[in-house]
Amino acid sequence: MRWWPALAIVAACGEAGVTLRPVYDLPVDDPDAVASGIDAVELAVARAGSAQDLASVTFTPGAAAELGGVPFADDLVVHLTGRLGGSDVGYGRTCAFALTADDEPPTPHLWFARNVKFANVDVTPRLRRGGQAVTAGDGSALLLGGGDRVAAMVAERFDPGTGALTDAVPLLDRTQAMAVPLGSGAAGRVAVFGGVDGGGVGVGSIELIRLDRGAASVEVDPLGVLDRVEATATALTDGRAVVIGGRRPGGPPVGDIDVIADAAGAVEVRPARAVLAHPRAGHTATRLGDDVGAPVLVAGGVDETGAAIAAAELWKPLSGDLANPTQFDRPMVVPRSRHLARLMPDGSVLILGGVDALGAPVSTIERYTIDAGFVAVGDLPTGAGLVDATATPLPDGRILVVGGRPAPGAPAVATAVIARLDVIDGSVDVVATDRLAVPRAGHQATLLCDGTVLVSGGADAVVRAERYNPPATGRR
Repeated sequence: MRWWPALAIVAACGEAGVTLRPVYDLPVDDPDAVASGIDAVELAVARAGSAQDLASVTFTPGAAAELGGVPFADDLVVHLTGRLGGSDVGYGRTCAFALTADDEPPTPHLWFARNVKFANVDVTPRLRRGGQAVTAGDGSALLLGGGDRVAAMVAERFDPGTGALTDAVPLLDRTQAMAVPLGSGAAGRVAVFGGVDGGGVGVGSIELIRLDRGAASVEVDPLGVLDRVEATATALTDGRAVVIGGRRPGGPPVGDIDVIADAAGAVEVRPARAVLAHPRAGHTATRLGDDVGAPVLVAGGVDETGAAIAAAELWKPLSGDLANPTQFDRPMVVPRSRHLARLMPDGSVLILGGVDALGAPVSTIERYTIDAGFVAVGDLPTGAGLVDATATPLPDGRILVVGGRPAPGAPAVATAVIARLDVIDGSVDVVATDRLAVPRAGHQATLLCDGTVLVSGGADAVVRAERYNPPATGRR
């Protein structure tokens, strides 16, 4: 089922316009995710982030459609909604694109699938376990790192604007590397650092991946000071990033806090004024909002004896100091490591999964707030992944928890659940959603610029990527 309607985009001044033809990408070999049987399709154009359509047209599948009255702009989005009996059963949108009178019109891609479904995508990334997916400044996803040397030596790029997966750049020979965006907007870069080389020695060099109109390049800065594993890398509101804790290969956890900055094209790494009161590895570090100088919550992890750390710490980017531990006394309900932490729309943080001091999986969900500290707010259901899972914020503010293992060493699962915060009473609802096509653990997941979630790697063999299509809410 494919539609190729022509959109007549006319300049606001009434001059002759140009024709835009979006490309509609559909699930592959996944009939349950295809929005079939629909009886009406609404096609609309709006500005990114706006709830108001500039123009829209409703037509029968297979019929030609023409849409006029849309101005030239640099932030347009095409929406496509499929309906059956008056109910919305399928949805998709493009990433934002520019349309001008002087340039050739783009052919933006739109992922159209049944609502709240995972679907196979016609791309096959490398098999990565333990790698990362980072959304770059141009809206594409970079797939990198992991525990396999062959896969880790190449960064792959998935572009939702074209639907293509390409090898972006070769990387240094290292595993367990970490990555974090630097800068802001399309001009930003992605810093890759840490990990170990083939001999098990820590790698301190930083690689900077720059994307420019779809092309990628990499620069290597041999600073040699971030030769760690099991650290955290958190993007800050001013375009810098902070690296907290971790360990040098074979060594105990460290309390180092270092700030990475992109200074006029050159990378700088500077130690913060403070060091952690509790050196830790396998922890989380979550920025508490988008305000300038928003603090970073450091939670969990293990100490030099391997014991889980209960005490949380709060790092302040503007001063470089930690909150006074006598005033910031916020122990976790269940001390844990290898967990996930995600910021919620109200500024609180959800703590999900991980293992406790005895290495047992933790199902208890904790919620952190400035006022109350850590409070238990529910449990992940039986069968959900508690380690090696991913947790991805959706456009509507909920958290999509995908795959993983119910316990360390257990087989991977294909389950997925959604955690939703009730902002009235602070409770968290956890409900099941569509299952993955294949079980995955140590996989990668990231929210794309069109509001879908790309899931790759972590399976027992090289398999197609999957894409989750959330509800239309919040995807303007």
